Amino acid sequence: MTDTPATGVPARTAPAERGRTVVADRAVRRIAERAAAEADLAGRRARVTHGSAAVRGRRTDVSVDVRLPYPAALGEAGEQVRGRMAERVAELSGLTVRAATVRVQSLAPDRSPAPQPPPDADRPTGGRPTGGRARRPWSARPLPAALVALVGAAASGALLYDVLSVHLADRRPASWRTGAVDWLATHGPGDTAVVAGGAVAAVLGAWLLCLALTPGLRGVLPMAPVPGQRRQRAVLDRTAAAELVRDTASAVPGVTHVRVRCGRRRVRLRAHLAFGDRATTRAALRTAAGTALAGLGLARPLRPRVALRTEPHWRAPGTEPAPAAPTPTPPPAPTGGAGPDSGTDRGGTPEPEPGTRPPDATAPSEAPSWAPSGDETPADPTTAKETDS
Repeated sequence: MTDTPATGVPARTAPAERGRTVVADRAVRRIAERAAAEADLAGRRARVTHGSAAVRGRRTDVSVDVRLPYPAALGEAGEQVRGRMAERVAELSGLTVRAATVRVQSLAPDRSPAPQPPPDADRPTGGRPTGGRARRPWSARPLPAALVALVGAAASGALLYDVLSVHLADRRPASWRTGAVDWLATHGPGDTAVVAGGAVAAVLGAWLLCLALTPGLRGVLPMAPVPGQRRQRAVLDRTAAAELVRDTASAVPGVTHVRVRCGRRRVRLRAHLAFGDRATTRAALRTAAGTALAGLGLARPLRPRVALRTEPHWRAPGTEPAPAAPTPTPPPAPTGGAGPDSGTDRGGTPEPEPGTRPPDATAPSEAPSWAPSGDETPADPTTAKETDS
C-alpha cells in the first residue's frame, strides 16, 4: 500500500527542478568578444580591444570596443559586428540580449594577405578575359542634344503658331511661310542653293548619327573590370596617366625636360639627355614607363614610345673634350720710325738692293777656305780663330 502525503502538506520538488542556473558576466563577456571577432568583413576581421557584459536574470547587456580594418564602411561594418555578437550570445548563453553596443575605437591597416578572388566565368585559367572587353562609358553630350532640341522646338513652335492663327483667328499666313513655299515651288533640285542646303543637312545628320553611335569621353581610359562584378566600371583620366609616367621618367638619372602625351593606344615620351649613356638611358626610360603603365590597371595596356634627344653639352661617356685651338700670336710691332721707303720691310729686315739676289736662309753655308791634307788632322776651329786673332 502506498503512503500518500497528508492533507495540507506541500509536495516535494523534483530534483531536476531544484536550484537555478546562473550565467556569470565574465562568461557572457568572453562569448561577446569572441563573436565580435568572428564577424566576416569582406574576408577581414575586427580586432576587439575591450568588452563588458551585465546579466540581469534572463536578460543581458553586452558591449565591445573594436578596431576595424582600413578601409571599411563604418556603419555597415559596425552593424555586421553587432548582429554577429547578439546572435552568438543569445545562442550560446540562452539569454535574451536586451542591448548590444559596438564602439569603433580606431581604424588599422589590414596587414593580412588579400583574399584570392573567386574564379570568374569570364576569366579562364590563362588570366585573359573572354567575356567581352571593358568599354568606355557613354557621354550624355548635353550641348549637342540641347542645341538640336532648341532648334527643333523653335521651328515647330513657330510653324504651329502660324497654322493655328490662320485656322482659328482667320489671319493671313505669315510672310516667311508663304515666301518659303513660293521659293520652293520655283527652285528645283538642280539649283545651287538647294544642293548646298542638302549638303549641309547631310553633314549635320551624319554628325548627329556619329554622336549617337559612339561612346565619346575620349579623355578617359577604361580600367579592367573587377572579377565577379562585371557591372562595376571605372575609368582613369588620360592626363593623370601622363603625369604619372612623367614623374616616373623624371627620376631616371640624366633625364631632363620630360614631355608625355597619352593616347588611347600608346604613350609618347620625349626627353632630353644631359649626361650618361644614350642606349642605357633609353632602355631605362622604356622600362620605367612600362612599369608605371602596368600598375594603372587598365583594360587595354598602353604601349610606350620613347624619343630621347641629347643636350648640346652632352658627350659620350669615356671621351675627352676636344682641345681648344691655339690663339695666333700677332707679329711684333716695327721698331723705329721706318716708313715704306726707308729700305727695311715691316718686320725690320733690310730690303735687298736692286739687281741682287736675296740671301737664302735654307742654302748651305760656304765651305772653309782651307782643306786638310790626307795625313793632317784638321785643326780645331776655336784654336784657328785664336791664332788668326
